[in-house]
Amino acid sequence: MNNKHGIGVLTLLLLTSFGADAAKVYSWVDGNGVTHYTDAPPPGTKAKVVDLRVAPLIGGSPSSVQVDNFNSLTGADASKKKEAAKLVIELLSPEQGSTLRDNTGNIVFQGQISPKPPTQYDVRLTLDGKAAPIVSNSLSIRIENVDRGAHEAQLELLTKDGTILAKSTPVTFYLHRASVDPAPKPTPKADQG
Repeated sequence: MNNKHGIGVLTLLLLTSFGADAAKVYSWVDGNGVTHYTDAPPPGTKAKVVDLRVAPLIGGSPSSVQVDNFNSLTGADASKKKEAAKLVIELLSPEQGSTLRDNTGNIVFQGQISPKPPTQYDVRLTLDGKAAPIVSNSLSIRIENVDRGAHEAQLELLTKDGTILAKSTPVTFYLHRASVDPAPKPTPKADQG
């Protein structure tokens, strides 16, 4: 069998083997040095199972690899999955519905990023709809002189170019501050006598 017929037989075998649970293809070399491809190894020969994902070397061309998913072979899938893993940012402190007592009105907001924070990131706190200054690579933000009453806070995880990667669930908390105004003085009443 010449090389042209060998390629034709190989092509035919490969095409018929693409069905579900396709049969194995074997290769063996006869006494004349001719490579044969069959679906069943002949008795008494040293036949090898042909890996259909790798094209056999025919002639002088280099062997090529054909895989189902090239990205899994190179590891690109793993890095994409890691990048695509949804980042979550949470506001841990103050907690939902909590009451803080601080006469100075200073509050430290503490956040958490999961599964793992990026190498470089920014965090923006939104307090009552107003954005506080952005902090870099920190999950702790201190705000001073917050008025007493009910407040809503939310954290945003940002890339260095300002793209929002994740937002926390808004948290409502209450701040109790003693009044800075002195207690009203009793006013004397006129005698009714």
